[in-house]
Amino acid sequence: MLVEQEIKQNGHNGEVKLKPETSKKKNSRPPAENKTLSVITRCHKQERLPFLEEAIFSLSIQEWTDLEVVVVIQNGTDDFVRDVREVILHQPWQKEPKIKIHTIEFQPGTDGRSTLLNYGITHSTGRYLAFLDDDDVVYQHGYTTLIHKLMEDRGAAIAVGGCRVARTSQKSNHWYISTKETPFTAGRNRYDLFRDNFIPIHSYVIDREVVSASDLYFDDEMPPLEDYDFLLRLGSKYEFDFSKLDTFVCEYRIHNSNSLPYTIDATQEQIAKHQRAYQLIEEKKKNLLCLIPLQDLIKIREQETQQEKRIEEFQTPFSENPQIFRKILVSLGDKIYYFFKGYPRMEKQMSKIVHYGWKIYQQKKPSSSDE
Repeated sequence: MLVEQEIKQNGHNGEVKLKPETSKKKNSRPPAENKTLSVITRCHKQERLPFLEEAIFSLSIQEWTDLEVVVVIQNGTDDFVRDVREVILHQPWQKEPKIKIHTIEFQPGTDGRSTLLNYGITHSTGRYLAFLDDDDVVYQHGYTTLIHKLMEDRGAAIAVGGCRVARTSQKSNHWYISTKETPFTAGRNRYDLFRDNFIPIHSYVIDREVVSASDLYFDDEMPPLEDYDFLLRLGSKYEFDFSKLDTFVCEYRIHNSNSLPYTIDATQEQIAKHQRAYQLIEEKKKNLLCLIPLQDLIKIREQETQQEKRIEEFQTPFSENPQIFRKILVSLGDKIYYFFKGYPRMEKQMSKIVHYGWKIYQQKKPSSSDE
């Protein structure tokens, strides 16, 4: 297996090649016949190696076997790099991928999330591009499903798939998955994306033949929402294929060391970083220019017309048109049901509250004999 290791320290690069490799000129845009998928994985801490091992394992069993795995480590010591290399080499690869390991030195306290990804993008050569954080996994069929969509839909720059959330807990120095949920179901298109992010960083594949190299970067000012800023930039310029949103291609794992404040154990620093990044995102949205195909513009106008018609119908006295009232209630009930379907815990709690409220109402409702 070909493994290339490169160490970048204090702005200077040193390269250690574990096996001979013919030097190749890097292309900003890989040739069309290139079918390689480059997967960029960033790794921050040596104690997260058990997470990384599961992430790399999920790559080793992929149906899409033409892979280039680029692992970029923040402040990686010699022992850290050696352990990462061992984790990679001991996986059951179906076909030997090209492996690159890079480590970048940062000043203490620096959040190098965006820099790690940018470095990985620069040093990757595949036509297709994906990202996988060290604590997440991609399902076996995931990349094949998305790349095939990009091959079918020549105009799309990004193919997006569905993502499950796995909540994990630690017992006796082992991590266990306690629940699996499907919360990323609120959005269906890139206009929903402009409202809020519903696309995890490892749930899509990019075709670099369609996207300009100048757009493939993560903003150093945006962590921990650098992935949303990245998607907003691409969404404003390129077509997305969302036809596989109902096919789960990956798993987003939540634990107490996530960079986003998902748990009650989140620190004030994590919360403050998230709020700051969110404010920057909202400011960027105010000046973000979007290229909208005419067909999409027509659809948006049709949706607005339908909404205006519904408002007019809603204003009709219900006593005069009870069928409309029933139709609105059924439609509203469906929307509420499908929303909570993605949040099973919340759905369960809400169901208890509603049933309890109805029980109290029935007890206190005056009987006909009291009137």
